[in-house]
Amino acid sequence: MISNRFLYWRRAAAALAGAMLLAGAASRPGAAQSGPPADTLLSQAAKLQKAKDYGGAEKLYRQALLDAPDDPEILKALGVVCQAEGKYEESIEVFQTILKRAPVYPGVNGLMGVSYYSSNNFAKTIEAMQKELAANPKDPQARYYLALALSSSGQLFPAIQELEGLLADYPKDAAVMYQLVVDYRAATQQAGERLAKSFPDSEFLHAVNAEVYADNGRFDDAIMEFKEVMRRSPQFPGIHFALGQVYWRKKDAGNAREQLNLALQEDPKNALANYYLADILTEQKEYQQAIPHLQITIPVYPELAQAYFLLGKCYAGTGDFKQALEAFHKALALDPSYKEVHFQLHELYARLGDKENSQAHLRIFEKLTKEGQEKDQRLLRESLRKQIPASDLN
Repeated sequence: MISNRFLYWRRAAAALAGAMLLAGAASRPGAAQSGPPADTLLSQAAKLQKAKDYGGAEKLYRQALLDAPDDPEILKALGVVCQAEGKYEESIEVFQTILKRAPVYPGVNGLMGVSYYSSNNFAKTIEAMQKELAANPKDPQARYYLALALSSSGQLFPAIQELEGLLADYPKDAAVMYQLVVDYRAATQQAGERLAKSFPDSEFLHAVNAEVYADNGRFDDAIMEFKEVMRRSPQFPGIHFALGQVYWRKKDAGNAREQLNLALQEDPKNALANYYLADILTEQKEYQQAIPHLQITIPVYPELAQAYFLLGKCYAGTGDFKQALEAFHKALALDPSYKEVHFQLHELYARLGDKENSQAHLRIFEKLTKEGQEKDQRLLRESLRKQIPASDLN
């Protein structure tokens, strides 16, 4: 079933676009009129459209067209209003009237594509948006709807490519980001289904199953599947890292350490394997051994505040307080609310005899801890309200 999750705001956007279009159209001179002059009709239409009286606006546009039946701007405005009313077939007919005379009239192929998309005619949407983009390759709405139509018609990888290009130009667009998540997830599922159909009992399918289990926190099931992969193919690429990562997430330090060491024998520069192993070594107070692993991780992930936190703990543990301070402050530069770093700095400054800085970081730590507790309590109350009838809470 095709989702129309964006339909409401698209209609609203179309209506707004129409209002803007009419603001310009109403100011231009019209032909001689037997009734009200064209600019008056268009001004009235714009007001009705702004008030969401689309039926009233449509009547006025049609009245204006009696004296100017081929006016592309009035036709375009009429098509936008029909679209806002949900009269997609009518809007398509209006847009086609314009395109018969001017096949690349600005914006019209894109508007027609929106109507096709809202009618679930994805092939026609793709065709219309491609025509719009031939004239205006950077049109964001045309690119977005093209991606949606490609996705809805099962062409996930071209859709993802279009969305990635759009996100490069508009990196803060939440709707594009969301659609990318949806399409990547669907593409992953599609690829998994193909793998299961072509290689139903292969080590690759067991590896995919393991990844799914791990993503859902089913670590024992993931480990079982990864071990089956190893049984079938001992040299399976990345298997020791994959197992080590699951053991690390499960907090099974012994098995994680064993598998991560094997992973680093295969690829000594694996940044995440070095990070996980450093985390285990730091927890076990093997600070000197952990530092070289973090020095491999940090250049690859320079914005990973947790790596600087671990590095600071290691330097503090080895007595290199100057390097520890530098690492902790780098962690805070990346995440000023990292409360564990503030606590470490409180203790470190105390050891250095700097009471003022020690107390300052203790106060920040206590403040962040209190805020975290209050947030947890608020979330718990909200969760209880959803689960318990209101009458039981009174």
